[in-house]
Amino acid sequence: MLLGLTLASASRPASADMLHTDPQRNPDVGYTPVQERSYEVIVGETKSYQTELRLRVALRNSSSQKQDALLTLALPRESSIRGLRVGRDGTWSNGNITAIAAETSGRREPGVVYLRALEPEAAGDLPGAELIAFSLEPSSTTQVELILDVLPQLRGDRWEIEMPGRGDRRFGLSDERRVLVKDPQDKGKPTFWVDGNGNDGQKVMLSNPENSALIAWPAKEVGQSRTNKLDIHYTARRDPSRDGGEFKMFLRLGPATTLKPDHVVVLIDRSRSTDSAMHREAVNLVGALFDHLPSSATFDAITFAREPTPLVRSPASAKAEGRRARWPSVRDGKARARLADQLDEQRREQGTDIANALALAGARVRERNAKRPLILVLTDGMLPPGRPAGAVRAVYEQSLRGVRNRPELLFFIDEPLLTHEGIAPSHPAAVLAGTLDARIRLDRLEKRDPDIKALLSSPRVVSSLNIKLPRRAALDSEPPSGLVSGHVLVAKGTYQGGKPPPVNVHARGGTINFQATARAKLEGVAPPALAAAVGGGDPDKAARDGFIRPPWVTRRDRRLAQLTITWAGRGGQRARGYLDRRIFRNYLGTRVYPRARACYNEALARNEVLGGRVTLELEVGKGEVMFTAIAQQELNHADARFEDCLVEAAWALDIPAGTGDDRIYRVRYPLNFSPPRGGRPAVEDDALDLGTIELLLGPRSSAPPMIERRSR
Repeated sequence: MLLGLTLASASRPASADMLHTDPQRNPDVGYTPVQERSYEVIVGETKSYQTELRLRVALRNSSSQKQDALLTLALPRESSIRGLRVGRDGTWSNGNITAIAAETSGRREPGVVYLRALEPEAAGDLPGAELIAFSLEPSSTTQVELILDVLPQLRGDRWEIEMPGRGDRRFGLSDERRVLVKDPQDKGKPTFWVDGNGNDGQKVMLSNPENSALIAWPAKEVGQSRTNKLDIHYTARRDPSRDGGEFKMFLRLGPATTLKPDHVVVLIDRSRSTDSAMHREAVNLVGALFDHLPSSATFDAITFAREPTPLVRSPASAKAEGRRARWPSVRDGKARARLADQLDEQRREQGTDIANALALAGARVRERNAKRPLILVLTDGMLPPGRPAGAVRAVYEQSLRGVRNRPELLFFIDEPLLTHEGIAPSHPAAVLAGTLDARIRLDRLEKRDPDIKALLSSPRVVSSLNIKLPRRAALDSEPPSGLVSGHVLVAKGTYQGGKPPPVNVHARGGTINFQATARAKLEGVAPPALAAAVGGGDPDKAARDGFIRPPWVTRRDRRLAQLTITWAGRGGQRARGYLDRRIFRNYLGTRVYPRARACYNEALARNEVLGGRVTLELEVGKGEVMFTAIAQQELNHADARFEDCLVEAAWALDIPAGTGDDRIYRVRYPLNFSPPRGGRPAVEDDALDLGTIELLLGPRSSAPPMIERRSR
């Protein structure tokens, strides 16, 4: 698979939202008679996976004459305009649905405000809104409120909406973005976050409008979902222009039965791909979990990289040393303090051997013989696909032989990119969790007050997801094969006929089968445009006249406004670095090749005619060598010590991580060894080409057999 340039980046837009006034009436450069005095984002109630969002702007006409204004706004993804309100001097009026007028430009009565949606340029681009205000009164302020329906993202126990950045050239626009969250279920001051910062009781938070803003609030409704049930919310909207319409389906597996462990094994990833503060932040979550459990519960702790390392002395190991010991209680303050100190001192290392780590945890669970054991794996989710999930399960199952009460497995994945964007069913961590019948939770360890009840109710991976539609309905794109970590899957499609057809959904999560039939809730048709009026204007007449633009708005103005919204969606994405063949070739040549040559010189001392070809295989993610093995060996004489030495040489690769790079790379490094023939021995490495570097986007589905030797 072709790897692109070393750094992928996108140019940043100069502006996203734009405010225009009549250039003939206001010819002075740098002067804007109409200015946006405030810009507010008001998050309302969330029902059935849909949130009411209001964008409220205040337009001030500071001039001594009436002014027209054109305001274009970038809207959040997956949003649609539902309503319009305008107000002046405390008096508000609702907008009416109107059509698009046949003429392209003209005049309307003073105080008339129109609103229409700007469709995205292409699939995945941001939607927008076009707001027209006719003849705003001199020295007056008009408030305009756009009412939107937005599909928020569910991240752990929070809903999230990302507001697009308004750009760094906001001529005439507000210099701050005010964010409010109104929760009708919360009679006090609602809790919400903007870019990860909590409101701490404040009703309003300010953010820089130049950049995007991530608004989050507690997902209370989802937390009350039915246990071990597949939630389906199915909506449809008719299309007046044809026979049929569009539909959306929201799928999510509700929380699982709450775990009540009497013994917890905390398995902590200390590989180099993890964040440097992860182990220190893990203390907070582990402490909150221990405080939640009864005092009779006990705990164990293990860290892992290439090898697992126990942090708690087991009674069996203490007895072998002639000492007495018990598994520490979750209320044992000294044992918890020692664990915190050990986690704080742990150094990250190469390798992610989850198989041996689980095997050690299983063996120690067998020794503890608890009734309700839990193995909690804290990781960043960067697990090597080179260890197939089936092989990991076989090793783990072997460690549990004779265990009467099987432990529950729970993967807590702390990785900002996955937490923000979700985890695909094909991701190695999701595949492993599904194979092990484990639960998954995507969340951040850095949270001050972790929700332990939600943690212990985390759902399993849903596999074999099958959405059955009749012939007169079709999905816009192929749905994923499963659901992970309780996130919401949004499936979109179209249907033919007067009524949207029922949908059958089949799925499997662990040992539980799910089957449900959903019928669509028919929603109203999206309005072509909306019309309102202030200051004595006639809203009914404005609705009859239809949406129109002032004559001074040119096609160039409209096109530029549309492009700025498109650029805001495309250019505002985070730039991510990645590794290419040149980088791999350089670091392999300086770190692995000299060690491989030393291995060969040592082997020649044992066998002076040893020679042939060996291909090393490495899996690299976030700057860490996660897995090494010998993929192919064509030596003229067997030499296990030589092969082991080459595997150790591969572990010595030290390569930087690209910024925001969450890819996993498989690198095959061919080495040719030629014994001396009257001269010096020769070691040559082949050039890396498309056949020797692959980009692994998920579990390995088709790969050559690997001969593994001590790839711990």
